[in-house]
Amino acid sequence: MPAPSWAAELFEQIAVPRMAGSPALEAVEDAVRRRLAGSGYEVEHQAFQVSTSRLRAVALAGAGLGWSTLAIAPLLILPLPGWSVALIGLAALALAVILAVGVWLGFLPFGVHRTESANIVATRGGGEPAFWLVAHADSKGQRFSLRGRVIGAAWAAVGGGGLVLLLMIRITIPLPIWIVAPVALAALAGAAVLSASAPRGDSPGAVDNASGVVAALVAADRLQGRNDVGILITGAEEYGMEGARAWVRVRPAHGLFVNFDGIDSRGVYRVMEHRPRSGTSSEPSASRAATELVGVLHERGHSALRRRLPVGVLVDGVVLAGAGMAGVTVSRGDWHTLAVVHTARDTAARVDVLAAVETGEAVAEVVTRLLG
Repeated sequence: MPAPSWAAELFEQIAVPRMAGSPALEAVEDAVRRRLAGSGYEVEHQAFQVSTSRLRAVALAGAGLGWSTLAIAPLLILPLPGWSVALIGLAALALAVILAVGVWLGFLPFGVHRTESANIVATRGGGEPAFWLVAHADSKGQRFSLRGRVIGAAWAAVGGGGLVLLLMIRITIPLPIWIVAPVALAALAGAAVLSASAPRGDSPGAVDNASGVVAALVAADRLQGRNDVGILITGAEEYGMEGARAWVRVRPAHGLFVNFDGIDSRGVYRVMEHRPRSGTSSEPSASRAATELVGVLHERGHSALRRRLPVGVLVDGVVLAGAGMAGVTVSRGDWHTLAVVHTARDTAARVDVLAAVETGEAVAEVVTRLLG
């Protein structure tokens, strides 16, 4: 099945560098609003303020880990009082954590700046939708790709945990350099990656997430006769899901959702459940939505896996589930995909828009099956 001409044209139009608050993102949002209005939806623009506090907190955590490692490593080797070394080392690590958490929560404005962003909310008939199609519109570049940051975060976790363990052992005896060096090097490598978290406006974000926006709009187009389906195109997802946070603050958390995030034209589909707080009546619906979507993708000849969201990976679906909604995030890709996400190499030229179209078609079929 060929892709609709509008889908290919829109994909080329929106797969451009578009950080939160930039004129480029405003142009992309305008194109999305026009497309939704053309499909018969009533479109609302929800503006909100966004800050870089969460990205800055990650960078500070990396820098804190790096400097703490440089201070702790010699102390682990030198013949100094064990309890003094342990207390100094743990205090240094704790201070780094406290600073990062303070910036994350907005209490410490070190190097944080604010800007404007917006969500696009589209509905029909004025009712409360029973199903939401979700995707984020913004993109960002960083010094390291998503794959590099996953590896760096693993190094940081191993190195940071290893330092704490070595400090406990150091209470009794100085440690040889051949034990300290590997742990310190892992911590420093992870710290270098995490500290380079400043956003850059050089990624066209074709996979992350122009393809997801196209998939959501394809599904919306196929479901345009229904009044029980809504579309949420969030802004500032790359700044810590700020758009989703702003949306759940102003409206009740109701209904199921599919979050489209990262649809490459290579690799395997992954359908990841988001279940709300235990005890909510809608919780089984996330499981059913995941089962139906995997089944439809298989029927259409695609490989699809049902997986949990990896630890440490944050998407809009996490915020929606935290507010009480149930749903799934669908993505597609492989190890190579992770190597281009958040880099200037994430271009429309390497992605076949038909993958986004097929994903949107599959989700539209799932919505029809679930809602009748």
